[in-house]
Amino acid sequence: MYYDLRESGLRIKKLRKQKGLTQEQLADKVNISTSNLGKLERGLQGLSIDLLIELSIFFDVSLDYILLGRELQTDALKRQIHSMLKQLMEIEQKL
Repeated sequence: MYYDLRESGLRIKKLRKQKGLTQEQLADKVNISTSNLGKLERGLQGLSIDLLIELSIFFDVSLDYILLGRELQTDALKRQIHSMLKQLMEIEQKL
């Protein structure tokens, strides 16, 4: 498995959209220009180590996920727990 700029960019875009952020908002949060973020998401530019770490922390995912698309078991468990908590909150609101 090799680092694919395009696939990595698509994962960043997906994570951004899951948080409900625009490119401008995410770029502001990680201190890069909107045009740089656009290039990253389209796979036209690679990530610096510092930016990779910052995105990993911001999105609470592993570096492996951003670079290679590999999810750690903890990432999958976090998502399942988050989904279950969301469902419980929805049920409570209906009661």
